[in-house]
Order: sequence, then C-alpha cells, then structure tokens
Amino acid sequence: MHCSSFEPLLAAYLDGELPPALGARLAEHLRTCVSCTELLAELRAIDGLLLAPRQLEPAPNFTFKVMADVRPLPAPRAHRSEHFAVLGAYVVFAWVAIGAFLMFDGNAARAMLATLGAGLARGATMFVALSSTTGHLFGRQTFDVTAAMGAVIALDLVFAACVVTLYAVLRARRAAIDGGSEPC
Repeated sequence: MHCSSFEPLLAAYLDGELPPALGARLAEHLRTCVSCTELLAELRAIDGLLLAPRQLEPAPNFTFKVMADVRPLPAPRAHRSEHFAVLGAYVVFAWVAIGAFLMFDGNAARAMLATLGAGLARGATMFVALSSTTGHLFGRQTFDVTAAMGAVIALDLVFAACVVTLYAVLRARRAAIDGGSEPC
C-alpha cells in the first residue's frame, strides 16, 4: 500500500483505535517509511500540546497597554429617550389617527363615539354607586378617610419628587467629580 492509504489512519493508530491486523500493517509500513514516521511524530507532538494543560500569563505591561488604548476613547453615554418627545409623538399620532378615522368613515366613527359615550356614562354610574357604598361603609367618616387617602397620596408625590431631585443632584455632583479627576 502507498503512504496516501496509511496517512489518514495515523490518528486512529495513535489513539489505538485500529483493528489489530490493520494496526500491524501500519506498524510495518512505519518501519520502512520516513515520511509517515515524521508525520506520526508531528501528530504525537500535537496531541502532547493539546493534552497538556497550560497556564497563560498576560504580558507584564498588559494593563498599561489596554489603559493607554482605552484612555483616548470617548466616555460611554447611556441612551436616553426624551420622555416628553415620545409622549408628544404619541399624542400627535393619536389625534391624526382619530382625525383620519372620522374623516374616512364618519358614520362608523359616530357610532363608535356613541358607544364610547355610553360606556363612560355606565362607568360614571358605577362610580356613583361605589361612592354610595363607600359612604355606607365609612358612614360619617367618609370625608376623613378621603382626606387621609389624599394626604397619603400627596405625601407619596412629595417623597417621589424629593427622591428624583436628590438623584439628580447626586448624579450631577458625581459627574462633576468624575469629570474633574484624572484617570489612572
């Protein structure tokens, strides 16, 4: 047999996966063929490199090089969407859609608006029933409970405004500190 027949079998021979008869024929060929013996030696060296665990150490000046490459880059910025712009775009789109709806199919739009009005009227009736039930539940203290709930909501709003203001102030101070310090 020629070397071209034995070369594909060298990896299996190295792993001990060949049948005994074929392994013996390949061993006999390796005793006479210098080219296949050198290829088998290369495969053994590659297997040795792949099987031996290696500990890779970074270059001594790795951190300095990376920091030197990063320093001239612009500071990353968080993507912010302008909430009022998004809300404004939504309102404009909604009114354009409503206008187009009314303009292209007036009768259906009027029927839809009548249905919507009837639904709102039913909702108002349910709200009156709910307030009547609340009045029976709390009795003469309904006004006091309503005032207390309003005070809690007002305090929540004040607290939320304080948190947002504190966050904005602290963020501005942090940005001033980060902007004024020299990077390492």
